[in-house]
Parts: sequence; structure tokens; C-alpha cells
Amino acid sequence: MSDDLGVLTAIYQSDRADRSTTLTVSLATMGVAVTYVVGTIAFYDKLDLLGWAICLLPFPLICVAAYQALLLNLAAVRARSMLTLERALFDQLSGPDASSLDRGEIGVTASERAANLHTAHPSQRAAILIAYGGVGVIDVGYIGLMLVKAAAHLSGWIAVPVGAYAALLVPVALAWRHSTANFDFGHPRRPGAGDAPTR
Repeated sequence: MSDDLGVLTAIYQSDRADRSTTLTVSLATMGVAVTYVVGTIAFYDKLDLLGWAICLLPFPLICVAAYQALLLNLAAVRARSMLTLERALFDQLSGPDASSLDRGEIGVTASERAANLHTAHPSQRAAILIAYGGVGVIDVGYIGLMLVKAAAHLSGWIAVPVGAYAALLVPVALAWRHSTANFDFGHPRRPGAGDAPTR
């Protein structure tokens, strides 16, 4: 039994370290995206020198948004794993203090309940929606701004990048929706493309 406990603890610690790394990478990519937006907007009046290539400027933000969706989904998977391991570790507790321990107030369970869109306090939910929704508004606004700027150089051909960005935004939006839904720990995940079967 002690060997099993050691294995569970090692996996739990690994998941926590991986999730911390994921958060660090996510913050770094957001910093790069913000720098990119601010940098290009600062030279907005000189972008005409790029000609039709202005329409290519939003593409890196699409890539960042897609990557952030992947990181968000990975964070949800890690959280599910840690919650499962946490329950298994709690079940190994014994003694008089084990029954009085409030499992909802410690560990990943407490942090997820406080910061998860599906379980957080209404004011925290509003903050989460502003954070994620704001990123979406900035991305879409930036794309629109650059396409308007590029329209003077592309004339009727502006429909090509408009259609391309619309086509790219659909799977990115669906990925964000899927990743957010995976944070609803009150409902078990259903097996899907790329998901491991649940037991």
C-alpha cells in the first residue's frame, strides 16, 4: 500500500509541476502577443509601406490564440488528473483527523473551486469572462483594424484574407469552447477525438 501511495504522490507532484510550467508558458505567450499588438499599433500610420502585406499582420495573433486554447485544454486535463489523484490520496488517510478534514478547503480542489469559471463566485466569474473575453475582443478588433488598413491596397481582393481569417477563427473558437467545457468537473468527460476513454 505504501508503494502505491508513493507512486500516486509522485504522479501528483509531476502534474503540479507540469501545470505550473503550462501557466508560465501561457503568460509568456500572452506577453509576446501584447508586445506584438502594441508594437504594430504604434507604427499604424507607417503600415502603408507594407502594402498588401498588412493583411498578414493578424496571423501571428491567430496562432497565439490557437496555442492558448491548447494550453487551456492541457490545464483542464492536468486539473482533472490532480483532482483524481487527490481523491485517491485522501482516501489513504487514516486516524481521527482524517474524518474531520474538509477536502474542499485544501489542495487543487480549493483552488479550482475559487478560480474555475463553473464554480467560482459570481464576481470572480465576471473577472474570468472579462479576461478571456477581452482577449477575444482584442484579437477580432485587431484583425478588423488591419484588414481595413489593407483594403486600400487590395481593393476587391480584400475578400480573400477576410474569408481566410473567418475560416481560421471558427476552429480556434471551437477549441476555446471545448477547453472551457473541460473545466466543468461536475460532468465527466465524454470520449471524443483525441480523448482517452473514461471508466
